[in-house]
Amino acid sequence: MLEQTRTIPPQSTRRSIGMLALGALLGLVIAGYGLFTAKGTRSEGVPPEAMALVNGLPILRSDFMTQVQTQFATAFARSTSEQRRKVLADMIAEELLVQRGLEIDLSSYDPDVRAAMVAGVELEVAADVLAEQPSEPQLRDYYERHKAKYVSEGVMRLREIVSRATGSVSLAQATSSAQEAVNALRAGQPLEAVMQRYDLVDSGRLMDAGRVDTGDILEFAVKEKLGTEIYGVARGLRAGQTSDTIRQRDGARVIVMVQRRMPVQQDYTAAADQVWTDYKNDALARVRTANIRYLRSRAAITLSDDARSLEAAPR
Repeated sequence: MLEQTRTIPPQSTRRSIGMLALGALLGLVIAGYGLFTAKGTRSEGVPPEAMALVNGLPILRSDFMTQVQTQFATAFARSTSEQRRKVLADMIAEELLVQRGLEIDLSSYDPDVRAAMVAGVELEVAADVLAEQPSEPQLRDYYERHKAKYVSEGVMRLREIVSRATGSVSLAQATSSAQEAVNALRAGQPLEAVMQRYDLVDSGRLMDAGRVDTGDILEFAVKEKLGTEIYGVARGLRAGQTSDTIRQRDGARVIVMVQRRMPVQQDYTAAADQVWTDYKNDALARVRTANIRYLRSRAAITLSDDARSLEAAPR
């Protein structure tokens, strides 16, 4: 007797396969949840070079070992578990605080944080320059190219006297009196007597403790006190010389150079330390300028109208 074959409807087959797939997927989800939430499974994801991950960012094992040795002044191998535990806790706390600072954009309103970040980035960029040790030929070449920088500061002992133009004395009259004083001084007459005779007074710009400074003054200080124009006249004088009259709106001025020690060119040996410092500073400045230029080239910077006018202004 022939056995009859039972036919399974296609619709029932598809339903059975769907149920099996759903069951398999649910099993994978449950297994995955158990795998990633079980106690101790997170440590398996820490890379070998790290001691821990804080929100995915590593605390490097090398940094941890260095910190233990630095903080407790002992070799890492001789440090105790308690010491290591403390350092690790401190490093995790520090990382959490740093991440929080970035999260709230602390640098945008705390000037100290902002300054520290700027200094840190500049230090990173300048690391190669700071590590470089320039050779003797490089330093000598730098000295030759910047020789004018290595001149000892000159010293002046001088008086700036002025014949003032007032309501009763015209500028022309004041200039005439100043010229007569110049002639008398060049003839060898005493300064104080000439000032009294021709009604000249100290300008009041060379003062020290409320009195006219009649002592030695470094040239840079003279330039600062008298300004570029009058200093330019003074630097052309030697000891015992008197300038021509210098006509200005308030009267006519005269420079009397009492004593003068001229600037002296320093040779390479005398200037070597300063040459080394200047060489390094110039190299750092070049690196910083190049880095800022690069950062600006890849940044989106939008300027206000007045800021654009500043950028376009001649330098």
